[in-house]
Parts: sequence; C-alpha cells; structure tokens
Amino acid sequence: MITLLNKVWFDLWQDKSRTLQVVLVIALGAIAIGLVIGGRNLIADSVLTGAQAAEPAHIRLSVSPPVTIDQLERIERIDGVAEAEGLQTAPVEWRYVGDEEWQTGVLNGREDYTEQKMTVVGLVSGVWPERDTIGVGQISVGPSTVKEGDTIELRFGERTRVVDVVATMDPVGPTPVFGETFYANGRTFERITGIDGYSLIQTRDIEFVQERAEATDLLIQEYFEDIDVDSVGLGFPFPQRVVSPDIPPAESILNALFLLLGILGVIVVLLGIFLVYNSISAIVSQQVDQIGVMKAIGASSRQVLVGYLLLVLTYGFLAAIISIPIGAAAAFGLQSFFADFLNLEIYEVRVDTTAVYVQVAISMIAPLIAALFPLLSGVRITVREAISTYGLNGSASALDRAVARAVRFPYTLLLTIGNTFRNKRRVIIIEVALVVAGAIFMMVVGVNDATQFTFGNRLAEIHNYQVTMAFEDPERSQEVETIARSFAEVEATDSWLVLPATARPVAQEEATVTDQRVSLFGIPPETVHYKPQIEEGRWLRAEDTNVAVVSKSIAEEEGWRLGDVITLEDGNGRELMVEIVGTLFDPAINTSIHLPINTMQRELRYTGLANTLWVQTTMTDAASQTAVAEALEATLEQKGISVSPSSTFGEKTIAGITEGAGEGYAIILNLLAVMAIVIALVGGVGLSGILSLSVLERRREIGVMRAIGASSWQVIRLFIGEGLLLGLLSWVIALPLSIPTAYVFTTQGLSFALNQQLVYQFTPTGAGLWLVIIAILAIVASALPARGAAQISVRESLTYS
Repeated sequence: MITLLNKVWFDLWQDKSRTLQVVLVIALGAIAIGLVIGGRNLIADSVLTGAQAAEPAHIRLSVSPPVTIDQLERIERIDGVAEAEGLQTAPVEWRYVGDEEWQTGVLNGREDYTEQKMTVVGLVSGVWPERDTIGVGQISVGPSTVKEGDTIELRFGERTRVVDVVATMDPVGPTPVFGETFYANGRTFERITGIDGYSLIQTRDIEFVQERAEATDLLIQEYFEDIDVDSVGLGFPFPQRVVSPDIPPAESILNALFLLLGILGVIVVLLGIFLVYNSISAIVSQQVDQIGVMKAIGASSRQVLVGYLLLVLTYGFLAAIISIPIGAAAAFGLQSFFADFLNLEIYEVRVDTTAVYVQVAISMIAPLIAALFPLLSGVRITVREAISTYGLNGSASALDRAVARAVRFPYTLLLTIGNTFRNKRRVIIIEVALVVAGAIFMMVVGVNDATQFTFGNRLAEIHNYQVTMAFEDPERSQEVETIARSFAEVEATDSWLVLPATARPVAQEEATVTDQRVSLFGIPPETVHYKPQIEEGRWLRAEDTNVAVVSKSIAEEEGWRLGDVITLEDGNGRELMVEIVGTLFDPAINTSIHLPINTMQRELRYTGLANTLWVQTTMTDAASQTAVAEALEATLEQKGISVSPSSTFGEKTIAGITEGAGEGYAIILNLLAVMAIVIALVGGVGLSGILSLSVLERRREIGVMRAIGASSWQVIRLFIGEGLLLGLLSWVIALPLSIPTAYVFTTQGLSFALNQQLVYQFTPTGAGLWLVIIAILAIVASALPARGAAQISVRESLTYS
C-alpha cells in the first residue's frame, strides 16, 4: 500500500500542470452545480423568510372601482376573514420644486403606517409620513433620484401638491422596485389624488388553510358582484388571488429559472466527465510501460487498478476542496444579487448543506465513472504488451496516406493536419466537449441577444410611434389630434380607445370571476402607428365591424381559434360580441384584443371619444421624444385635457417603453452569462489539458525534429496549428448546433419561465465571441507546453520515456 501511495504522490507531483488541469475540470463542474443548487435554496429561503416577516396576506386583490371604508368593514365580517386592510396606489408625476420636467412615479397610500396589519413596509430612516409629507422607496434596479430631505411636487391629473420627503422606506418582503415609489398616509394620498377609496384589498385568517381561503375568496367575489366591484388577483408572473404564506413568492418562476440553470450545470458536469475520461486515458496510455514493470515485479491487475483509482480519488478530493468554498461563495453572491434586486434583507448567512453534499458526490463519483473504463482496459494489458515499444514506427492511417499524397500543399500544413488527428479517439472526445461548450456558450449569448431583440427592435417595429399619451377621461378624438398636429415636430397622429374588459366564449351567457382579463384596443384599421405581427389569420380591415385580432398567448390559454365568437364586457357591464379573425404577437402586452375603433365606440357608447394619443415625430432620438412628450403634455393640460401620469405601457415615449420592457430580465441574463463563463472555462481547461498531454507524449518526436534542424519556434508553430485546428473545427460544428438550441431555449424554456413570449433572432455576436475565445485558448493551451518541451535538449527528448 505504501508503494501505491508513493506512486500516487509521484504522479500528482511529477506533472503538476496535468494535476491542476484535471482537478480544475472536475472542480468547475462541481462549482456550477453548487452555484445552482446552493443559490436556489438560499434564495428560496431568503424570499420565504422575508415574505413571512412582512406578515403576508392570504388573499390579495386589485379592485375597480376602489372600495370605501364601509365596504372594507363589511369584508372584514365575511367568514374566514380575521382581518382586512385596504391599500391605495396611483400613478403620479413628480419633479423638484422649480424644475420644469415632470417624471413618472407611483404613489402608495396606507391609513396609518404605525398600525400596519400585513405586507408591512419598513422604515429605513427618517420618520413615518404624516400630513403633506411622504416617504420614498429604495430602488432596486437603476439609480435613485429622490432622497430623504428633498422637497418635491407631485401631480395627479389637475391636482398638484408640494410635499417634503421625510423618510426612506422599503417593503419588508421581496418586492423589486424599478422606479420612483412614494408612500403617503391615507389623508395625504387623498389630498394628492382625490381618491378616498382602496384599490388594493388584502385579508388574513387566523391560520392559513387552502380550502378555507378559497371558500372565503368566493364569498368576497359574491359580495363584490353585489356592489359592482371588479377584482383580480396579484402576483408575477401568474396572478393569484389566494397565496399560501408558506410558499415563496414567485416560486414557479424561481423553479423554472433554476431548472434551466440546472440543465446548464449538468452539461458542465458531463463535459467534465468527458474530459476526465480523456485525461485518464492519456495517463494510462503514457504509463503503459510502468504498468508492465509493476506487473513484471509481481503486482496484480487489482493492485494496479487500486493505485490508479486512488489517483483519481485524489483528483476528486482536491477538486472538492476547491469547489466547496468557491461554490458556497458563488451561491451567496447569487443570493446577494437577488436580494438587491428584490430589496430583500438577508437574515442569515450560511452554507447550503445540500449543495455541499452534491458537490462532494460529483467531485468523488463522477471522476471514478469517467476513469473506470480506460483503467479497466489499461490494467488488462499483459507484461509483454506493456514493455514492448515501437518507437516512432507504426501503421499509417488513411489520413496519413492522404496527407502523404498531397504534394501541392505546404508541408507544414500537411504535417499539422496529420498530427492533429493521430489519436482519433482522443480527438473525438475533445471535439465533443468543445462542441458542447461552444454550442452552449453561443446559445446563452443568443438568448441574451433574443431578449434584447424582442424588447428592442421587434417592439419598436410593431409600435411605430415615438410618443404616446393616456388621458384621465375619454376626450374628443378630433380635438386631441388637432392639438398634436399643431406641433412642427409631429408627423402623424392617431387616437385610440383602450379599456380593461373581460372575455368569455359566446356560449357562456353570464360573466364569472374566471373570465379572462384583457385590454381592449380600439384602433383605426388603417393606422400607421401599429404594425401587427400576425401569427395566424389576418389584421383588421376598413370594412370590418364586429371582428377582433387577439393576442396569441390569450388564444392559446383559452383554446380560442379563428372563427370563434367571444363576448367582451367592459367595466360598465356593456357587452360586445366579436369574431376572432387573427392572432398576433406583441412583446409590450400579452393580454390585448384589437378591434375596429368605430365598432368599439358605437357598441360601448364612446362615440367620437378616445383615451389615448399616439404620435409619430420627425426626430426619433430619445431626447427629442422626451422633449416633444413634455411640450405636448403641457399644451394638452393648458387646453383642459388631463393627461395620465403613465401611458398605456408605463412610459410616454417608445424609447422609455423599450428600455423599461427589458429591465426586469437583467437578472436572468446575468445568471445565464455566469453559466456561459463557467462553460467557456471548462472548454478552455479541457483543451489545455488534452494538448498538454499530446505535447508530453510527443517529446521524442520533438527531439527528432530538432535533431534534423527544426527550430524551437517551428516546433511551437506546429503545436499551435494543431490547437487552432481542433478549436476551429469545434467552432464550425458548434455554430449550426447552437442556433436550434438557442431557438428552443428562448421560445420554449425561457418564454415559459417568464410567462412572456420571446422572439429568437440569430446574431453573430455569440459566434464571434466564441471564435475569439476558442482561438485564444487554443493558442495559449498549445504554445505554453510546446515551448517548454522545445526548450529541452535533443538528447533529453530522444531519451525520454
């Protein structure tokens, strides 16, 4: 046993670069899995702990119109409601006193912040807001502008109030904040907005029981039907009315996201197994004579196998030592990243034990699995076969014979090609690893490009305008368009009617709480401001009346097909029956139903009225769009037309809409980028290891070349050429594989996880990046060991064994 241990130590220490490469390959796979498993568990625990610390509601509803204090007290008497609370929220505009530019924000109201019942908001600093004072929230994505101690103006419709910012506040639970959010008590909220009701209702029972909570929700819905109040659940990406406090918020999206990352992590581990197999095969091949000597002096096949298994286990042990702390640090970094994104406090810093166990298992077991086959083959060799050597002789392959016959090509190129494919099995394994690494890397970059394309180019192509305004109340279409066309910068205008509604099959006579919530877009069929991407059927025509084009996501969810007739019902209870003639895709909204504006105005009693304005401008840069939007809003307000603080899509310019649409996906793209880097490292380390082994095996050949006059630089160039040839070949194979992989990952995996259809668009970015990466890795991986071998004297090279 001591002899075996001495040999293990000798093999580890004699070739430290090979040991480092094999250990790094194993460790990178374990780190990737530790990152995914540990990060997922830590994030889920933090989200759940934070949500429970906020005293979560059991039922959360958005209602329209707002309910009164008396109605809220009536809700509190419903069976299954131990306590109820009403919240207020409204879009507002704000600016510093003395400034001209108004910016958009959200104002939240609560009767008394010192007596919060559920979904608690915490006081970071300052004092709780009272009369004519407000608090400002901490922004999780993007820079914060308003600070505690500032004095600002808030505007809602025609109301404007000057208020002091006396507090910095933050929701206790996991709540991402993308823009300026203000907090006021109930009285100040009413003074600013004129709204004295509650637009958000939340309730709790003494304890949460799913069946009882659902029964309570049905009783609340019945009461809302009696008082003509519409209600919908809250939540992202799937709105829910009843939410268990024991389930982390957004658990479905977290699970889907980490499932995708887990798949990438498993791929990294499989790449590592391939590369470990290749490395162990090379070691066994290189040490065949040593195996023969050990057997000649009495070692059994079992003893030889145990010796090499100890070597592999030592690789795994070293990999575990490296991967566990790095994986834990990476998981904590991921947890901190999510915590910043969600405005979430980390209550406990710990190492996830599940991730550690999995990392140890991967580090110790995966290398054994990879090494077992080449070791079993190697130790079966007889003493005669092991100690026999053929020097530089051997049989010529078909490739060797083809190279020998090619006389019109430079000999250096032919020699490089022949040497590259000398060990075909090893070439196949390294090519499989590099192809998978390259395809996944290019796929991840492609997903990033697809997201940017969806919420950038594609969104801007469909929404063919630069400025959009939403009005507090429906206005005369002709009047608002005339005002807009009076601006020299305005090229064309449209006015639309956009209303919330519900949709149900025409066969269903009565409305129910399960009817699909939609946004109706009454549009002139000949509009130039909207260029629909039709998925099936057709777009609206000038002669159309009771027809509609619906969002593809709604049609798929409800099972609607072309030719189906559906009933649309607005907030006033007015109904409209339309036939579906087409489906479309729109990245800005996936709950839209488009129909002729004349039909919508006539059937829903808005004749001649519109509540949104869409404007094309001569200047299309972001600054010009903002300038036109501000000037147009000011003019409309002077004419007595109240402009809503936020537009239909949240922003008043297409530049703002496209920028804001992709903001929430930054965290996912960053995670995918991390996995892409890990995969690139695995591919690079694997390539370096294989080329290093190849150089070591051919030191005699290097000695022969130098003996007949080859310079060190000529030798190095040959090996660099081999590395580049392997890398470029893998790139050529990986590129076409990455395109369908990225398409499926984007349109199926990520689209499902985010409940948002994404459009895949191939760009050369990923292919170009991986080409540069693999070329650099190939040059470095082959040049360094070749340079070391070329510096050895001719005598040492020729006597090497």
